[in-house]
Amino acid sequence: MLHSVKYSLAWLSLLLCSSIIHALVIWQAGRGIEQPVLQAPEKDEEILIEQVPEVNTEQPVIPEEQLEFEQELEFDPPDILIAPKAAIPPPPDAILAFRAQGQGFQGVEIPRGLALVSSSEGSGYGGFKTDTGNGLGDGTARFAPYIAGLREAGLDVVFCIDATGSMGWVINEVKNRIEDITRFVRSLVPIARFGIVAYRDRDDPEFITRVQALTYSTVKLQQFLSVLEAEGGGDRFEAIDSGLADAIDLSGWRIGARRVIILVGDAPAGPKRIGDVVQMVEQFRHSGGTVSTLDVSDQANPQLLEAKLGRELPRHLYRNAPMPEFLMISEAGQGDAATLDGEIKLTKRLVKLIMGDQFAAEMQALLDEL
Repeated sequence: MLHSVKYSLAWLSLLLCSSIIHALVIWQAGRGIEQPVLQAPEKDEEILIEQVPEVNTEQPVIPEEQLEFEQELEFDPPDILIAPKAAIPPPPDAILAFRAQGQGFQGVEIPRGLALVSSSEGSGYGGFKTDTGNGLGDGTARFAPYIAGLREAGLDVVFCIDATGSMGWVINEVKNRIEDITRFVRSLVPIARFGIVAYRDRDDPEFITRVQALTYSTVKLQQFLSVLEAEGGGDRFEAIDSGLADAIDLSGWRIGARRVIILVGDAPAGPKRIGDVVQMVEQFRHSGGTVSTLDVSDQANPQLLEAKLGRELPRHLYRNAPMPEFLMISEAGQGDAATLDGEIKLTKRLVKLIMGDQFAAEMQALLDEL
């Protein structure tokens, strides 16, 4: 019995020693591992946190240029206009004067009587039949593609005007109606440009020629005309050769556009210079240009003198036709030689010459609006 008790105490002693040794080993191992101590900042110490700047990945917004519609928009177009495959439609407010009266294309009626031409069945260009039955004759079939071509290629028109004393009424008429003329032509050809060359006598003390190059700006045309007065002259011949030379060389014609010069005057070039004028006009024609003439003299237009005097005149005593020099110039330029043809106002006659006298019937409804 005593032996068993001793044996048990011995085992308990060994177990206790083992536990103590194990505890000491664990304690020594734990001391070798240093735990980081987080110290709270002192009360007065500021905590500075470095912030990483944000990277702005958005693109800066560039303010768009505002269009000021109080002033006329001006721009320089390219020398060559790239023509689209189809005809360019007219602007929304255009009054394209065609009226279908037969079996051909049908128009859409607009208030005040003018019809926009729509597409039609059958062959043709831009809705215009090449067949019969449009009620307007063969001119419409030619006029429609002609206008479509001008809309694609462009139209440049230069008025070459005598600015001597006898031309005062012409200068005033152009001043007053230049906006109507440009608006009318652009209702058919929106990309039309206009220029003006004024010429006087070769020995005029103020100027021989003045030039406003081709422009889209009606304001520029009006400014040029506002300071132009009909003065000087005195002899029978004027510096037509100088005027046409500047119109050809200084107007700034577009490549590919139809080029038209309209010579307006009441006196011829000198007999020694008419040959040079004809040769110059022929060269312009070979480069793709056209020159038409408008004789506004009393001899060519006795109705003008009748309007001034207020009585009828024996018209058989008047030439009632363009002067021979103007006929030669228009023939060299493959244009029209015209008088006012009974018109007292100049505007309609100029518009007919711009678009071509051969299409006067097709434009009549539009011309009635002027």
